[in-house]
Amino acid sequence: SGSEPCSPPQLQTTVKDYAAEVQEYDSDGQNAALEKCCQALTWQPYQTSQWNSLFDSNYEKLPAVGYHIVTDKGFNFSTTDDAFVCQKKNHFQITVHIRITGHPKYVKTQQGRKPIEKYYLKAYGIKVEAPNETIAIEQSQSDRSKKTFPPVKVDLPGDQITKVTLGRLHFSETTANNMRKKGKPNPDQRYFMLVVGLYAVSQDQFYLLSANVSEKIIVRASNPGQFEHDSDVLWQRGAAPETIAYHGRVGINTDAPDEALVVCGNAKVMGRVMHPSDSRAKQNIREVDTNEQLKRIAQMRLVEYDYKPEFASVMGIKDTHETGIIAQEVKSLLPEAVREVGDVACHDGEKIENFLMVDKDQIFMENVGAVKQLCKLTNNLEVRIEELEQWNRKLARQKRINSLKSTVSEESKVRYLCLGCCLIVVTQVVKVISKVIEGKTNFSESTVSQTTQPISRIPEVNFCGILSCDKVYCCPIHQPKVKSLRIDTTVSSIQILQTQQSIDNRYCSKNLQSKLYDSAYSFRVAVPGFASCSTDRYFAGMFFTDYYFYFYRQCN
Repeated sequence: SGSEPCSPPQLQTTVKDYAAEVQEYDSDGQNAALEKCCQALTWQPYQTSQWNSLFDSNYEKLPAVGYHIVTDKGFNFSTTDDAFVCQKKNHFQITVHIRITGHPKYVKTQQGRKPIEKYYLKAYGIKVEAPNETIAIEQSQSDRSKKTFPPVKVDLPGDQITKVTLGRLHFSETTANNMRKKGKPNPDQRYFMLVVGLYAVSQDQFYLLSANVSEKIIVRASNPGQFEHDSDVLWQRGAAPETIAYHGRVGINTDAPDEALVVCGNAKVMGRVMHPSDSRAKQNIREVDTNEQLKRIAQMRLVEYDYKPEFASVMGIKDTHETGIIAQEVKSLLPEAVREVGDVACHDGEKIENFLMVDKDQIFMENVGAVKQLCKLTNNLEVRIEELEQWNRKLARQKRINSLKSTVSEESKVRYLCLGCCLIVVTQVVKVISKVIEGKTNFSESTVSQTTQPISRIPEVNFCGILSCDKVYCCPIHQPKVKSLRIDTTVSSIQILQTQQSIDNRYCSKNLQSKLYDSAYSFRVAVPGFASCSTDRYFAGMFFTDYYFYFYRQCN
């Protein structure tokens, strides 16, 4: 009919202050305080294919209706039955949060757009084994009588969240096969599900805008004796003295724990938290790559943040400011440290889907591996530093020896000149030359020019002051006629005193010979993995050493 159905007592508020309290009297005339914890029942979208879209006055499509349901009271989870239980004689209460974006004027139907006249909320039950069969919902009246719960008219202002509380509700019948069998749940137990839908009315026709359905529910007629001690059986005296055992999940400040222990709030531990670690209980044991762990830790971002008030109040978090990490960022680096725990509902009706939580123990072990890798790098650097210090000590000792040799050479009365010699200088280019004189002994002062650029003037060097000389030879410009006068000046090998390294034909190309002009040879000794032939000369002496050999032959 076209008449407007009567609305039973209910509370309807436009939510502006999310902390506003909702008060509703129950069948006993007492106030029912809403539980400030996670919702008892979980809800899922229902018949989404039948939802109709909203349009504003300009015929522009509006976003979907925000729709969220919170179970306030009346449902208790039974670990024995692995389902929520509702006593038929006890009423239950739910709160519906509706968010309207824009200002809807029309609803899209199969016959086209129709003007919206009213909005209604409907609540009913369905059977799990037969979803097409509906179960009526009843509501207790002020005189304790029960009447079928009719659709409830609601006002939905645009761009606001409206909260509607439906109280004193009952299922009109119970589920089948509730009786125990040998003290255990009936394997043929039947279940209900609760459906709450939002409808737009146009020309006495109801058009579904959004609907949610709860998880399975057991509805019992009363509290029979066989069920009275279901919860008591779970708590038992432990095997050890002064202990108690509970087989099931425990929730503190929450009635829907999804782990063995869920605490919505802070916890104090005066002792230690122990973890199993015996190798006899493990398999597939293998070392981890600490270098990769160091890379992952270096990429993790450490941030400061504040929890949203509506989320903190649900989770029992008092200090909302924290320093930590972001689960989404950790998931890309260390997926095994992040886990989805389902949907979390906030006090303002917003639902966070697939809420992510972080295993900080896993991240702690990543830090242990990263520290081990840093210790390895530090030890390597200490070894390098020790090697460099040893080299410095050897070089200083060799300089003192060379200084003593130079002093002894200056005091010598007879000096000889060598035909061929070479001088080695580390990281600097040095040009040396021996002056060979025939028929007379000429003592010239030792001169060494150290520069990074070759000089045009060839310095004269008294090599006998550096190395011992046995004979003096002269190489004439013209080819001697007598072959026996020729002296072989081929350098077969060079020994570096500082490193005791011998440079021989293994390091030289074939037929590498010096004519009657200057010749040069150089090579680089690099620390493995730190330098190559293309490394900047700025790192000379740190990661590599350049050796330059300059050979000269000059005869008068």
